Amino acid sequence: MNVVTANENKSIIDRLDIDIIKRIDGQFELKELLSKFVNLYFNKMIIDITSIKDYQNLEVIKELSKSVDPSRVIIILNNDATVNSSFYMSNLIACGFYNFTRNFEGVKFLYNTPNSYDSVKHLVISEEEVVRQSNAFKEEQAVIYQSSGTNKKRQIIGFINLTNHAGSTSLVNMLVRQLNASGQQAIGLEMFRQDMLYYHDPNLSTCFNKNDLESKLKLYDDVAAIFIDLNEFGEADKFCDKIIYVIEPSYIMLTKLLKKNRNALAEHKNDLILLNKSFVNDQEIPDFEYESKLKVYFNLPALNDRNNNLGPINDFLRKMGFKIDN
Repeated sequence: MNVVTANENKSIIDRLDIDIIKRIDGQFELKELLSKFVNLYFNKMIIDITSIKDYQNLEVIKELSKSVDPSRVIIILNNDATVNSSFYMSNLIACGFYNFTRNFEGVKFLYNTPNSYDSVKHLVISEEEVVRQSNAFKEEQAVIYQSSGTNKKRQIIGFINLTNHAGSTSLVNMLVRQLNASGQQAIGLEMFRQDMLYYHDPNLSTCFNKNDLESKLKLYDDVAAIFIDLNEFGEADKFCDKIIYVIEPSYIMLTKLLKKNRNALAEHKNDLILLNKSFVNDQEIPDFEYESKLKVYFNLPALNDRNNNLGPINDFLRKMGFKIDN
């Protein structure tokens, strides 16, 4: 007996000639969807990928792989460019999902003849390509603000300090202030703490929980950018177009970080890394990357956050996709 989900690929599910003990139609949060199959014994689970909210987010796919046996799952992809990219499919395989297709014939074949790793290993990209495409994937997923266009959309960008006191709060303040000064409305939010209140800026505020954050994101739906000092917020991937990890690259801060967790840098080798309050010059960046095994997204020197129109902040905003005049 089998269980199935259906949404955009309903026409494929409707054609299946297999024993089905439960079918769920619609789109749901992953946990809600899986809760509908609790205590059911099944042979195969056939999942229409669009049945899962935020299915483009690979963290959701990783969570799916922890919740069900990937060898018993057949995933029906849609025609979305993201889920058909080599990066996405390589990550599906890395999570143990070897059986995925876009059509009825594919589902029928995989149901009777499941793939093994050897069947799909040609789709796995190299580690170097993972790093390159990971950064490109995050850039593509970001909602880029076009200041001169008619399709004005915002970016939601989160910052997390990797080293202690790396400066995410003051950085968000400078980004908000400078983007607003350029004529593009920006808002800064801080999760759980209230340090931003000391700036006495109406464009900066605190969120105490997920519901508070969701309310403010709806309230500021038409702004160019929302920058979030995430602190320990565990659901950041769900809300942010991209997350930037902030490191103060001084010897003492890096040593403290690695003493606390010797794998702290290795765990973020595929993430966007910002060096903040940095005395590493551009010529030394390759050496830093080689020693840390990280790829530096941007290098910001120590700045006086009381100053206006800081050149390095303008450069960083351009790096993130904003149009800033010199």
